[in-house]
Amino acid sequence: MFKNYLKTAYRNLFKTKIFSLINILGLAMGMTICLLILHYVNYEKSYDRFHPHHERIYRLRYERTDEQGQSVRFASCCPPAAPRIRDRYPEVEKIGRLLRYRASVSHGDTNFFEERMYFAEPDVFEILKFSFIEGDPTQSLQDPNNAFVSQTTAKKYFGDEYPIGKTISVDKKEDYQIVGLFEDIPHNSHLKFDILLPFKKLETLFGPEYTEAWGHTGSYTYLRVKSGTDPSLFEKKLLGLVEAECPWLKEYKMIMTLPMQHLTDIHLTSHFMQEYEANGNRESVNFLMLVALFIIVMAWVNYMNLSTARALNRAKEVGLRKVVGANRRQLMIQFFMETTLINMVALIMALVLVTLSISFFSHLTSIPVSFRIWTQSWFFPALLLMFVVGIFLSGIYPVAAMSSFEPIRVLKGKIGNATKGLSLRKGLVVFQFVMALILITGTLTVYRQISFMRSQDLGFSMDQTLVVKAPRVRNDSYAETFLSFKETLLQNTRLSKISHVTEVPGRQIYWDAGGIHRAGTDISQSKNYQIVGVDYDFADVFDLQFSSGRNFSKEFSTDSDALILNETAVKWMGFENAESALGQQVDYWGDIYTIIGVLKDYHQQSPKEAFEPTIFRFMPTGRDVRGLFAIKLKTQNMREIIRLVQSQYDAFFPGNPFDYFFLDEYYDQQYHSDELFGQVFTLFSFLAVFITALGIFGLSSFSVAQRTKEVGIRKVVGASVLRIFLLLTRDYLLLLSLSFLISFPIVFFGLRYWLHGFAFRMSLNGWLFLSPFLLTACITLFTVSYQSIYAALANPVESLKYE
Repeated sequence: MFKNYLKTAYRNLFKTKIFSLINILGLAMGMTICLLILHYVNYEKSYDRFHPHHERIYRLRYERTDEQGQSVRFASCCPPAAPRIRDRYPEVEKIGRLLRYRASVSHGDTNFFEERMYFAEPDVFEILKFSFIEGDPTQSLQDPNNAFVSQTTAKKYFGDEYPIGKTISVDKKEDYQIVGLFEDIPHNSHLKFDILLPFKKLETLFGPEYTEAWGHTGSYTYLRVKSGTDPSLFEKKLLGLVEAECPWLKEYKMIMTLPMQHLTDIHLTSHFMQEYEANGNRESVNFLMLVALFIIVMAWVNYMNLSTARALNRAKEVGLRKVVGANRRQLMIQFFMETTLINMVALIMALVLVTLSISFFSHLTSIPVSFRIWTQSWFFPALLLMFVVGIFLSGIYPVAAMSSFEPIRVLKGKIGNATKGLSLRKGLVVFQFVMALILITGTLTVYRQISFMRSQDLGFSMDQTLVVKAPRVRNDSYAETFLSFKETLLQNTRLSKISHVTEVPGRQIYWDAGGIHRAGTDISQSKNYQIVGVDYDFADVFDLQFSSGRNFSKEFSTDSDALILNETAVKWMGFENAESALGQQVDYWGDIYTIIGVLKDYHQQSPKEAFEPTIFRFMPTGRDVRGLFAIKLKTQNMREIIRLVQSQYDAFFPGNPFDYFFLDEYYDQQYHSDELFGQVFTLFSFLAVFITALGIFGLSSFSVAQRTKEVGIRKVVGASVLRIFLLLTRDYLLLLSLSFLISFPIVFFGLRYWLHGFAFRMSLNGWLFLSPFLLTACITLFTVSYQSIYAALANPVESLKYE
């Protein structure tokens, strides 16, 4: 019997090749899209889950809130917190700290600027488990002269030589012996490092006052609590620690907290100051999950509509089977066998499509090739679940409908009752229309918002700006050396201006300071400001505009005690406007400075972020090892100018790596995550609309087949082709209109919520909602036109000759 069911199913599959192909294609595309989205979502949610006991591991952060309720939130913590917690709270099994240190690292003539080097306490590696090939960081990092390097870093400095026992020099000041080697950090780790140095060395470099300062940040602190510890209750205990250690907070009328951030939440939810790198977005990931669900449901809905359309052609087959003795159970088995066969072929096709597209998709979404979809524990269970649920959900209604046909009625050609359920099918198409409208509107909004941000006046010029990292290896005559370097370069007419600054636009400012307030006001009025160290040429290089006042100038010897504020900082200090701030004094941790100028706000980071209150300090060259050279160019021959700058850099600053970037390219990296979301969203929106078109085709086939005789009669009595075409397409436009009314509030409030994450955002207008409706209407008319025109042009004699 089973063989007979299978043979019949196989014959029916090939008997109606077009319908079978559409069914298989729709289901296969739905499965493929769902699997690819799940692969992306699984990757984004896999961050840091490879650490044992990750459910009990937290990162300790640092927040300050002033009397007005304005807060600054850091991803890092203050250095003294970890040792105090280690000594006082038994709930904590282990706690450890890391501090990021950007510096020049060399071995012999090999020299690089390292961005991912950290001073680390040994306890960190009892909390976070990374793969160490040689050496034990829990022991070897006790020695202040030891170092660990990654495999890639070892190859970069030592080639194929054995790295253990070799020596590296940091800024040509401190030497470290390589005692350990670790595998490259997995891509799905929020914390990535290439070189590890002992935390004990910090006191040698910065002095004990740094590690004991509760007002400092930059200490990334991780802890693992004992089983059963309530993190919210433990956070309340830490408030008592802060109060005991920081009595000066009362004087400043400031609240300091040490929030605990679950390790596996960091990548998708953490967007604070001093993050290691830009993190993902939980809302985007969750939305894509919904898209995956809706798309696979749309594929199942298509199958239902197309199978129901075919039911008319198989009504007499069902009637004959019942007449010769087939019962309803046998018919249901037969039809479920066909559904199973179609889903099986679709599953195989989906696997082929995933195989063909996974490389492109991984490149598009920046998923590493090593993160293979086939090896993930969720993949085959998800595939099996889609297969089983797909058979049941997509097959249950068509199977039940076809097996319930009454043999006497269908053999007489009276199948009106067999077509009941049209309202359900229309409802399912409305669901598809709603999803199509939501996805198309969402796609347009994402791209318009990105275009809006890119079209914003950033408030500065970044064209033809070469940025070179300032040398870390310096001597006492560095200030004079830099001036000679600058004068030598400016003798070339292809360079116009050079500025020595601590940060350039496009980079997160890590230098911040609290305790700053207007001189003469109560210390409780202090707020937190971002600080940028600049020279005389900073404003000219970036073409910054002044709202009021002037730039730092060599003509004023008092400018070493002067400050320039941006417009946001002026508001934070309580001045009415830029003019009223000029000449006023600022208390900067006890030192008094005078405001000489106010810069117009510019976008230090992308327009997604709000303007931050920023203070610009005049810093004589060489006072701070942090820094960059910003060089304004006049030429398009970038290769030649880079060789020129590098040759002079190597001559004036020997022993330093020449590390550079172009500001416009660097700044554009900030749009990457939003553009990636837009590309993924657009891809799946297009495919979802295509699946929707398949569903419309199914319903139009059903409708035209049902109304064949009606069309014949109308043509006999004089109806034109156009009138019949409008008659057959009217229902779909009505369904689309209803879908628009349903989708509008969903889309409107959904987009408002999404745009709320952008400090500078586009406005929502009518065309944004109307254009997807018109586009979907065109797609709908194009899809149903074939069936409608075919029916309108058909000879009425063919449809009425048996009446």
